[in-house]
Amino acid sequence: MNLLEYVIYAPYFLVLASLLFSRRHYRHMLALLGSLWALRALNSSWPFRSPLEIFWLGMIIIHSLLLLRSAWLHILPLKEEHRILYHSFFNKFSRSNFKKLMEIGTIENKAHGAQLCKQGQRMEYVMCMLDGSAGVIIDGDKIASLQNGDFIGEISFLSGNRSSATVRTEVLSTLVLWRQDELKKLLQKNMSLLIEFNRTIERQISRRLTQHREIN
Repeated sequence: MNLLEYVIYAPYFLVLASLLFSRRHYRHMLALLGSLWALRALNSSWPFRSPLEIFWLGMIIIHSLLLLRSAWLHILPLKEEHRILYHSFFNKFSRSNFKKLMEIGTIENKAHGAQLCKQGQRMEYVMCMLDGSAGVIIDGDKIASLQNGDFIGEISFLSGNRSSATVRTEVLSTLVLWRQDELKKLLQKNMSLLIEFNRTIERQISRRLTQHREIN
């Protein structure tokens, strides 16, 4: 393949390379640049007639709209209660992904002693402690306490297994809850959110292991 052929096929390689990026705006930006390059390489002028010209024009329109939507989600102000949550617990997520996460979440207060999950049973929700504390109980023995920012049911969600512990609130507590089926659908449709969610869970598991070693 000579240099001229590389130049001709470069836009196609650029569009394919965009699929390697997890962040949406990077992905759409590269695809848009590749589409513009390809259309320019065809020496096109209005009106477009060939199927290839129409295809690349469609690519340009689609990725331009997706970039505008991504930019709008990023600059759209957060609700007051969500702004506090974002900066306190979810600042590792992009603002647009955090908004999508909160669209399917509900914030609830749980009384002292409320059972959030039971050992050996399947969990319906994934939860995050916003205020308060909860005890983690295995075979009747309390092994840990969960504090603000800790997730509950994340291991069961990721593995598909039943809950490995019973969790009960130790004081009046506030949590955000996501239905597992709705969260799974959202993560399947959004690769960047899936990556951010998994990284958050990995950091929490690593922190728990470190605390467990320090105690022992």
